[in-house]
Amino acid sequence: MNLSATKQVIEHLVQHGGRGKGWFHQHQDPRPLDAQSINALTLPDARPLPPSLREWLAFDASWFRLAKGTPPELEVRPLRDILTGWSRAMTKHAPAAESFTEEQLVQAWVDLLPDPTMANALALELLPSGSQEHLLLFHKANRRGEYPVLGCHNRFEFWLKYKSFGDYLSHYFGLSEPD
Repeated sequence: MNLSATKQVIEHLVQHGGRGKGWFHQHQDPRPLDAQSINALTLPDARPLPPSLREWLAFDASWFRLAKGTPPELEVRPLRDILTGWSRAMTKHAPAAESFTEEQLVQAWVDLLPDPTMANALALELLPSGSQEHLLLFHKANRRGEYPVLGCHNRFEFWLKYKSFGDYLSHYFGLSEPD
């Protein structure tokens, strides 16, 4: 049987009593979203959720702070807005960044993206791993309806790190290495 990466992760976690160790967190007691909430959940522009994210939310909706509110909504924002938040924090607290305006820093990051049009795509911040940030980027879906996860190292190097949210989960829980 060929299981998706997300289903493999879920099976692994179920075999371990609903517990899992991620990069910096111990997770336990998964809290799934009910089927009705998952079925009603879409991206703000009405696109459907990728299958890997739907599968995960049916297992747990609490560990990664993906959705909030009642009814639940994904915590997505345009990538440019996320970068602006990073810029504000950086220009306030990092002496090297003080020579840049917030706008200059955001534009520098946009120029470093694999495709500058990604800046206008919706994104969902995922848990970081040390010096790397991860963003589920709702830019261009593959033929299975999956969206890539953008990796960012020290907020100055961007690349498409995972082909899907399921691949991110698989690496996060130690079941695989990134491509």
